[in-house]
Amino acid sequence: MEINISIVDDEKVITDMLVSYLARFEQEPDIKDVHFKINIYSDGLDFLASYPANADIVLMDIDMPRLDGMKAAEKLRAMDEYVTIIFVTNLSQFAVKGYEVGVQDFLVKPVSYPNFAAKIRRALERLENVRDEKIQVAVGDGVKILSRRTIKYIEVMKHDIIYHTTNGDVRTYGSLKRVEAILGKGFIRCNSCYLVNLAYVDEVGTTTVTIGSEQLAMSRHRRKEFMQAMADYYGGRI
Repeated sequence: MEINISIVDDEKVITDMLVSYLARFEQEPDIKDVHFKINIYSDGLDFLASYPANADIVLMDIDMPRLDGMKAAEKLRAMDEYVTIIFVTNLSQFAVKGYEVGVQDFLVKPVSYPNFAAKIRRALERLENVRDEKIQVAVGDGVKILSRRTIKYIEVMKHDIIYHTTNGDVRTYGSLKRVEAILGKGFIRCNSCYLVNLAYVDEVGTTTVTIGSEQLAMSRHRRKEFMQAMADYYGGRI
């Protein structure tokens, strides 16, 4: 399994140490088939400007020029709700504030290998629970990471794709057919314009599907397939 890790620190001695620790961790007797793909950034602004949408773990310093780690973490969390952020810092007094911006863990400098390994193990356990849930969506010149679980339905409007999520709407471009292939089971069309997450369906009528306070049009020729998908979903077959 390839794990994508970004190291954001302006001290080369620290980045070199973290890279060596990751190589050592890969050789641990109980670690099977784990390989770290590492990207290194010396500044928070550079990191955010070229943020890799498939990042799994970010190891980030707080005290950096131009954009400190606290602000960078806050901006990162707005882009990606699910990436694991671990601060690597000598500013341990900012721990509480770090949790407020969505940091999962802390490593206090100087970092010992046993402490580092324990934090990475914890991050990998968390990753197993969220990795398959994430999809990336192009937004302007960047990307936004969404979880399948937060998507209520997807709407196509001309050439735009609108993800209606529990956290608000996200507008991008593309085809509903491609989105349908990416999301897979648990999502089904009720007509040519809507792809519905069955987990959010409150009611199915003759011509409508109700999701919360919204009613989506149900196509007559798609109704049978939709009802079968609902039966399979609640029967535990999908």
